[in-house]
Amino acid sequence: MTTFTRRIMPEVSDAAAQEVFVTSPPLVGIGLPTHNGESFIAQALESLLGQDHRDLDVVVSDNASTDRTPDIVRDFMRRDSRIRHERVEDLLTAPQNFNRAFSLASGQLFMWAADDDLWDRSYVRRCVAALADDPIAVMASSGMRFIDPVGKVLDADYERYDNPDLSSRSVVDRVRILLRRGGFYQVYGLAHRNALQRTHLFQDVYGPDVVLTLELAMLGPIVRIPEPLFFYRRFPDRTEAARAERQGGIADAAVVLTARMTHLQESLSEAVRGSALPGPTKLRLRAEVLRAAYLDDTPMRSRTRREVAIRAAAAWRERDPGGILKYTLAWTVEQSSGLPRVGRRSAARAKRLAARARRRLL
Repeated sequence: MTTFTRRIMPEVSDAAAQEVFVTSPPLVGIGLPTHNGESFIAQALESLLGQDHRDLDVVVSDNASTDRTPDIVRDFMRRDSRIRHERVEDLLTAPQNFNRAFSLASGQLFMWAADDDLWDRSYVRRCVAALADDPIAVMASSGMRFIDPVGKVLDADYERYDNPDLSSRSVVDRVRILLRRGGFYQVYGLAHRNALQRTHLFQDVYGPDVVLTLELAMLGPIVRIPEPLFFYRRFPDRTEAARAERQGGIADAAVVLTARMTHLQESLSEAVRGSALPGPTKLRLRAEVLRAAYLDDTPMRSRTRREVAIRAAAAWRERDPGGILKYTLAWTVEQSSGLPRVGRRSAARAKRLAARARRRLL
């Protein structure tokens, strides 16, 4: 198999970058953020070091672990020089530690690895090959399956949860497909470092993996190997709060988790607004985000419909006219039958409520 190294010529811009492909195995950087991961980190490291693509730089970004994690990693370091252990003593948020893992790893290609997941031994090699076959792709991933704590593959609705094919040349199609998923696991794919450097990486928001995948999908295609080569470990008894705290938590988690999907919608809309895409394209994508969150039959809307009343009440308490308009409108539309005629009446009612709120606040 021919693999490649991507080189960007310094004398041209990103948009017009010339790419030279040479027949040498690319160095792949793997960032493994962990916090008290002693239960499964040995299995994860064995799975990564067993990849048949051998040219790896595996960096364990240890987020102030207080269990046996450092000892386990140091034992692997004695056996394999491709592993590094980089520890911080003061606890970072989970997004901060994911970003630290990225900054510490070498290689023109990069992937994050969770400390409790597993990979087929061909995962890295086949992702490298998929990127070589599609020079404009920004990332490659594969099909995925859930596994339980003992490693057994779980039955699930993989039509909804499996990684989608985001290889379309249309950015609108890629975003529309992405927003209709029930899970977002492509962030653990293999990406070009220079593409990740054009994103905000992991942010201290709810669903930073979703926002980052959206940013990548706006930059270019994400190719998918159909076979399930990635195994995501699930813990049925883990609560939403526990998942948020798993690697160190996020900023303002107590506020965000009360209405997480509406906060996610705002983060997704902000990512579109801040992109370098043309204005008309950004308008279309922001409309796609709003449709997925508040109008269409999507997994996101199944949760936002329960949250709009919470956000509307908070907007009234905080004397926020914009929030009152947005969430009162969303709530009244949610209560309607969904017919266009009713939707127009709902919009008019929400505008009257917002105007009344503004008069009270002035």
